[in-house]
Amino acid sequence: MEFRLLGPVVAAVGAEEVELGPARQRALLAALLVDGGRPVPPTVLIGRVWGEAQPARVRHALHVYLSQLRRSLPVEIRREAGGYRLVIEPEAVDLHQFDALTRAGGCQAQRRRESLGQALALWRGQPLTGVGGDWADSVRVLWHRKRVEAAVAWSRAHREPAEARSLVGPLSSLVAEYPLVEPLAAEYMRALHQTGRSAEALQHFSVVRARLAAELGADPGAELCALNRDILRLRPADDPAPGLPPAPAPPPRQLPVDVRGFVGRAGALARLDRLADGVTAGGTDGGTAVIVTVSGTAGVGKTALAVHWAHRVAHRFPDGQLYVDLRGFDPGGVPMTPAEAIRGFLEALGSPPERQPAEPAARSGLYRTLLADKRMLVVLDNARAADQIRPLLPAGPGCLVLITSRHGLTGLLAAEAAHAVPLGMLDTGEARDLLTARLGAERTAAQAGAVDTIIGRCARLPLALAIAAARAAARPDLPLAALAGELRDGERLDALSTGDVGADVRSVFRWSYEALSPPAARLFGRLGLHPAPAFSESAAASLAGVPVPQVRPLLAELVRAQLAAEPTPGRYAMHDLLHEYSSRLAPDAGSAEATARMREHYLHSARAADRLLEPARVPAPVDAPRAGVTVDAPAGHEQAMRWFIAEQHVLLALLEQVARAAPGPYVWQLAEALAAFLYRRGMGHDQLTVQGLALRAAQRCAAGAAEGGAHIHLARSYLRLRRDDEAETHLRAALELFVRLGEADGQARAHHYLGALREQQGRYREAVDHGEQAVAICRAGGLRFGLGHALNAVGWHQIRLGGHHEAIAHCREAIAVTRELGDRAGQANSWDTLGYARHHLGDHDAAAAGYRRAIALYRELDDRYYESVGLVHLAETLQAAGRAADARDAYRTALALLDELGHADAGLIRRRLSIVADRRPDGLRARF
Repeated sequence: MEFRLLGPVVAAVGAEEVELGPARQRALLAALLVDGGRPVPPTVLIGRVWGEAQPARVRHALHVYLSQLRRSLPVEIRREAGGYRLVIEPEAVDLHQFDALTRAGGCQAQRRRESLGQALALWRGQPLTGVGGDWADSVRVLWHRKRVEAAVAWSRAHREPAEARSLVGPLSSLVAEYPLVEPLAAEYMRALHQTGRSAEALQHFSVVRARLAAELGADPGAELCALNRDILRLRPADDPAPGLPPAPAPPPRQLPVDVRGFVGRAGALARLDRLADGVTAGGTDGGTAVIVTVSGTAGVGKTALAVHWAHRVAHRFPDGQLYVDLRGFDPGGVPMTPAEAIRGFLEALGSPPERQPAEPAARSGLYRTLLADKRMLVVLDNARAADQIRPLLPAGPGCLVLITSRHGLTGLLAAEAAHAVPLGMLDTGEARDLLTARLGAERTAAQAGAVDTIIGRCARLPLALAIAAARAAARPDLPLAALAGELRDGERLDALSTGDVGADVRSVFRWSYEALSPPAARLFGRLGLHPAPAFSESAAASLAGVPVPQVRPLLAELVRAQLAAEPTPGRYAMHDLLHEYSSRLAPDAGSAEATARMREHYLHSARAADRLLEPARVPAPVDAPRAGVTVDAPAGHEQAMRWFIAEQHVLLALLEQVARAAPGPYVWQLAEALAAFLYRRGMGHDQLTVQGLALRAAQRCAAGAAEGGAHIHLARSYLRLRRDDEAETHLRAALELFVRLGEADGQARAHHYLGALREQQGRYREAVDHGEQAVAICRAGGLRFGLGHALNAVGWHQIRLGGHHEAIAHCREAIAVTRELGDRAGQANSWDTLGYARHHLGDHDAAAAGYRRAIALYRELDDRYYESVGLVHLAETLQAAGRAADARDAYRTALALLDELGHADAGLIRRRLSIVADRRPDGLRARF
């Protein structure tokens, strides 16, 4: 049985297609297939098939279509706890074949070319042909993007000049289908040039440039322009000169969308242009990066100017543009740390979290190293102080750093010789141009007196003018004089006062707020209770105490009034000034209850996601959410990770906010829900912060068990950072607490990690002793989850002492316990340890079998790093058994996984593959 989504929706048995019925039934099949055999909740299926236009008995309609599909298809549609699951293998669906093939090939160029070619051949036209609705439209956009990326990668995998002729035809079809995709255009031009058709390549550049100008009002990017210049200079097609790289890595392009209808600021733009002129290919005269600060009061348009100018000069910085909002004046009170910003920049530059140094100073050094010889523009938006900025300054003379801040940052001007571009209000002509651009020349000319009043009462502040213009544009029948009167008679926001009576915008904010419908106005006020300006529709629904479908129209109203934005579907953000204004509104009668609902939303959603990361672990119980709380329920491990990634900044800000205001059980409950995610992402320093807050809250409340749990997490984090003394301090404190409380599970965990600490210190006999104490405690207390992991740990420690037979007995019992609990991660670790023991006994066949069981489980968990560990162990055993070719294959597969992850262990395995060493790489897997 095979299913096709990359074209018309088709189900086929051999050469025979199955009749799938009406369009909604086909849409339902597609909605099940995209999840690749994973359960899909009914609400998700309904949203995908019907969108907002849901019939009164939509669930009944869903059941009818499911029944019809069950009769039509020779595969099972199973109802499970997580929703409905089409019982198929992912490779039965062309979409998932496509994804697998685009990931295949690894480092082998021929395999990579073949896999990408096979992936592209799966496309049969417009995906989901005949399926309508917002969901189908959104996934089509995503799939087309994947197809373009695969096509570019496929072309770049053919770098021999003799191969170029075979590329021209397929690329010609692709550029006709995606005429504005510049990387595809570049590949097509290269292929034409390499086959001696340079004139056609130059003609295609002209066509692309004309279409970009006509349809997007934009110029070609730096890569395409450089390629065009190289072809004009008639360089040989195989010349690896700049502009014709063999396989160029995509430079970061992080700038936000340019400001539509930007007006004025000619003087500031000219000064920025002159400063950019000082950045040349060879660097500045002083040999350092050019640093520019744009400062001014809140709402003056600093970010708009920075982003607009950055787009204008992006072509001068061909190595990329980095951008970050430092949240320096976040009403939630949690500015972004330099370490957090650098972590994001390093990821954009190709260094994922697993490959980044643990210490902030080392990360800063890596960041500067990567930018040392680049021509790059770095935009640091909304900075609070010089200390927040200095770690983010590159040393490379080809870089320009553009900083926006409400403060003057005189420290940077003095110490780093930064150039200041102070930004004041718009002049009257610029302010009038702004209103004219948004309201039309006819309307503003006819009511010129009112326009002048609006400009004066808005103090020529761009943000205030934009909000006033939005309201006037939404009410074309409303006289501008009426708006001018409201502005003239109102109050102003103290935080934006310049000392001039015409420099306050509170009346503009209030006026927009009061123009909202009562439900939208109430929601706007409650969004001020949120710990950060960015939020999800589920969080908004919890603040409002209504279901998500009922809050969406209210959010849409806020977006229309320019009181919020929706940068990505389902996620919203407010300008920090608007969020601050919202937070200062008088609380309504339900504000306290709304705050409680919002906090419970995050706690229960985090716990739901956490259970998917570690399903066999039983968390401590908490009270059920109160009425009106919307709980996000990710559908699987991948969605759970995505939820945490999207919400991590809010969760950290919320935790700090609650810890400051009312430290209590909520703090340690949320910290516990965050722990597994922070471990998986390698966010050790954030883990220390979070668990430190949990520890202080538990100590303040004399909550011994929670205090002990926080000690355990802190110790585990210090273990990973190789800070043994701090780890021991916390483990001893935890053990003492849990003994005093008679808490068996906590005692077992304390001994478990004391064993890990002793192993890390090379004190293997003590490691075994602690592990055996953990086993004994778990047996006595019936603690099955802890028992499985403790048994495996003892087995591992015994192998380090040469007790291989004893280790095997412990591993067998660990496997039985973890299998009974459904703890697949515990099973995988135990099979791996069992294989390691067999390897040391010379039983290579049994060792290989154990490793293969572990590898299969890691693949089910999509745990690619530990899959690579199992493959390395398997390779060692195969090598010891004299099967060198099979060992090399296992090493290569492991290396491909590590390269895909960007993991630092890839270098170690690459060396092992070259020298075929006999010893185990002890640093490859941490056992705690």
